[in-house]
Amino acid sequence: MAKGRITKQEQEHRIRELLSFIFIFRYGTKEQLSEFAQKRLGLTYPRWLISYSVRQHFIAAYHEPNLGFKVYYLTQRGQGFLHRYEPFSSHYRFNNRHAGFNTFEHQKAVIESYLILYKQLAIKEWVPEWVIRKKVRARFKIPDALIVLNSGLKIALEVETWYKQRGEWKVVVYKYKREMSYGFYDSSYHAVLLIAYSSSNYEGIKNRLFYIEPEFSKKAFMLADLVLLERGECFYQGEVRQIKEAIDLCKQQ
Repeated sequence: MAKGRITKQEQEHRIRELLSFIFIFRYGTKEQLSEFAQKRLGLTYPRWLISYSVRQHFIAAYHEPNLGFKVYYLTQRGQGFLHRYEPFSSHYRFNNRHAGFNTFEHQKAVIESYLILYKQLAIKEWVPEWVIRKKVRARFKIPDALIVLNSGLKIALEVETWYKQRGEWKVVVYKYKREMSYGFYDSSYHAVLLIAYSSSNYEGIKNRLFYIEPEFSKKAFMLADLVLLERGECFYQGEVRQIKEAIDLCKQQ
């Protein structure tokens, strides 16, 4: 932790933020928790916070044999600690299958996107996919996260780690077109941010997605890979521009 004594309130805040991060993603590696504590909480020595949370039985470790390292998840006590702040904390579950290789690779990509986006945007709330599933009917398009900005704009986040055929993208486009047809105050989402985990996937999506319902897609979808995202840029309405500029254009529609 940062040098110097901290208040009890500050200590509780740091613990709550760490537990909320695990709540969102179901689990995290020690490296992911450390990166979160450094980038989001500004801690110089984040491992102390992790160790303290383990000693207080707020989190516990599970060794995933296929990955070869530990992941940390919330205990019942950790869920109880979050109860006042997270209405869905009682629904939290950790299952070993959540840490399988394919799931882990996707979760890793979403976490990277999360850490970058919190630097770029004024985010009021980050609602994870598993919480969205508790809130909506099955017919709705369930993104990897719902990002609610301070302005009230609701962005569906889709992180793509695998290749999709054109037919699969058609399903994505039509589902979002239906969800976004109700007007600003009634729509589930106002825009979709697609993040391709590789530059080759970025090009593949760009060459398919925007030719499906082009008038809708060019206004609804922002596209980036991690390199663009780190620079605060995305492809929107036919060109690469700042994400903040793209969001301002979304608001004007």
